[in-house]
Amino acid sequence: MKIKRLCRGTLSVMLASFMLVSAVACRKKFPDAGEENAFYTYNEFTAVSPSNWNELTYRDNNDTQIMRHIGSSFFAYDFRFDEEGNVLPDEHIVKYDAATKLEDVSADYVGDKWGVPEGGRGYAYKITLREDLKWDDGTPIKAEDFVWSMKQQLDPLFRNYRADSFYTGALIIVNAEKYAKQGQGSANTSVPETKFEEVGIFVGDTAYEIILILAKPIELLKEDGSLSYKAAYNLASLPLVHKEKYEASKVAPSGGTELWTTTYNTDVASTASWGPYKLESFQAGKEYTLTRNENWYGYGLVENQGLYQTDRIVCTTIKEWNAAWLKFRAGEIDSISIDVTIADDYKNSSRALFTPDDFVGSLQLQSNTEQLKARESAGINKSILSYSAFRRALSLSIDRSDFAAKTTTSAKEGFGLFNSTHYYDVENNGAYRSTEAAQKVLCEIYAVDYTKYPSLEAAVETITGYNLEVARGLVTQAYNEALAAGDIKATDRVLLTFGAGAINETMQRRINYIANAWTELVKGTPLEGRLVVETKDFGDAWATDFRAGGYDVCIGGWTGAAWDPGYFLLAYLSPAYMYSAAWDTASAMMEFTMKGVGENGGDVTETMSLLEWYNCLNGVEGARYDWSESALDNDLRLQLIAALEQEVLQAYYTVPLYNNFSASLLSYKVDYITYEYNTFMGYGGLKYMKYRYDDKAWAAEVAKHNGELNYKN
Repeated sequence: MKIKRLCRGTLSVMLASFMLVSAVACRKKFPDAGEENAFYTYNEFTAVSPSNWNELTYRDNNDTQIMRHIGSSFFAYDFRFDEEGNVLPDEHIVKYDAATKLEDVSADYVGDKWGVPEGGRGYAYKITLREDLKWDDGTPIKAEDFVWSMKQQLDPLFRNYRADSFYTGALIIVNAEKYAKQGQGSANTSVPETKFEEVGIFVGDTAYEIILILAKPIELLKEDGSLSYKAAYNLASLPLVHKEKYEASKVAPSGGTELWTTTYNTDVASTASWGPYKLESFQAGKEYTLTRNENWYGYGLVENQGLYQTDRIVCTTIKEWNAAWLKFRAGEIDSISIDVTIADDYKNSSRALFTPDDFVGSLQLQSNTEQLKARESAGINKSILSYSAFRRALSLSIDRSDFAAKTTTSAKEGFGLFNSTHYYDVENNGAYRSTEAAQKVLCEIYAVDYTKYPSLEAAVETITGYNLEVARGLVTQAYNEALAAGDIKATDRVLLTFGAGAINETMQRRINYIANAWTELVKGTPLEGRLVVETKDFGDAWATDFRAGGYDVCIGGWTGAAWDPGYFLLAYLSPAYMYSAAWDTASAMMEFTMKGVGENGGDVTETMSLLEWYNCLNGVEGARYDWSESALDNDLRLQLIAALEQEVLQAYYTVPLYNNFSASLLSYKVDYITYEYNTFMGYGGLKYMKYRYDDKAWAAEVAKHNGELNYKN
């Protein structure tokens, strides 16, 4: 990963990581893993069991656990190798996978029907599929299956959670939004009926051709006709569900509900795979197992010979890290995070990995005032959380650097919505957080006068996010305002419910740190001794319950879209995705001047809602302006990305705490193809993983060490 700027704390950790890499990356040849008939099982664990793995509806990262193994892609990233077969650091290629050809056919669809302009490029594509694609039950997969699946994705009777993936952001299919939203308008603003035949996806001239027509262009091909990085990034695949199983899983509305639902991909019987593995067993909250999908086309490819050595994947639900740690040392789990409690002993292990991550862990503070009040009782107050001064006080009471050091192994202090792995201009290595606009946002939010420093970078280096004196003043201000408004009584206690999907040791440690910081915060204020934090486990529904206003505080964030920060803002501005779902970004106004985007390079000053600004930034149909990546230079778009980030941060519903750098230990049983992290491929994953031992040999090796392996060296 090329990172333009690292703060001192991060640099020390990354240097340790690079030293580790230099010690282990010399492994170019894998040891013999055993006989031909050997069997290889990869054992892993999860703290939260997935609730579904339906790509039309999944909501959080837990639900991708199974999903990532049972699907395939049209186009994929891969390592670039030198002449001796060694991985070239941080280089990549983009190759065809389930597709055999991608063609820009915009010229064939010029006209009013599809809105493709004369001479336009990147509006319409023909994707030619492999002719040997099959489901795990042997059913052939053709272009029509993808078209039918998109119809299900956009079905207005379901309002599927992932439907807007195809009418917001970079990949906007013509008329997808109109089809998905028909019938959802009010009596005076009803959405006209749209037939699926008007949506820009259909079968081409052969049974293996998908025609995809976009409302705004996106360059999936380079000028020489080869695949660009966007082919694998923006169009890795399209939704695909097994028609027979999906139809059988549909559930009609009942009990006063309006929408249809589905049980597709929630158990073994309802699950179908067209990827390298298939679901063999599933026990909710206990364990699931995947085995080879022998009907996967990839096993027959010459380029995959010797790869995908894993025969079976077993994932056990283990809520407590300490329990998982015992199993790891006993050889029953093949990788584990390095908890802060063991970091000093294991961070220099030859099996340790330190990996950059696009996840920003943030405090999410409840935005639903109505629900805050509804959950109050005699002597118990929650609605003070609706005061921005109080939320800002909670933010300023936490020393991010100290929090990261004491509650994580390798994460570093985080101050913004984006970290150093987010790029606004991938091809030119343009890291968002390193830009002047992004650095000024942090200085504004944390009240640092950058004009007093020799550089913006120097000013940003001084940010801690911690100012107890100012924070206590804000508590007093919020309390007095709430008292005057009748929103709190002079004898009330403020009880904040802190929830999570699993209250394990790691989460409890973080909650305790924050609770102690808030106890310290209210000292010397009218709330001294009257602020209490309670903890509650909300299980799989933790995110849904929070968005519905069911409790007050959680730690959460988003991963993905790291190379499209303009689109990524959807997570903070759209009620469909926001943790702060009750914050009305369609009414929250911002006056802003977009420089250099008007006629002859002039400026454009407008007052619009935050959601409207977002729509302009992403070229959403009906937006006042099209400032999407295909219409505007990235350097010009950057100014609006920064302005919207600042608006989100200063609302204090989302309070960034840490930038994730994961630290983990890898079992002696397996090896990655490389131990130098690749931006596009990571360490190669299960595809390239090789085994030092088959299952039988590994059991013997563990027994030789009396069931307890030493990973300190």
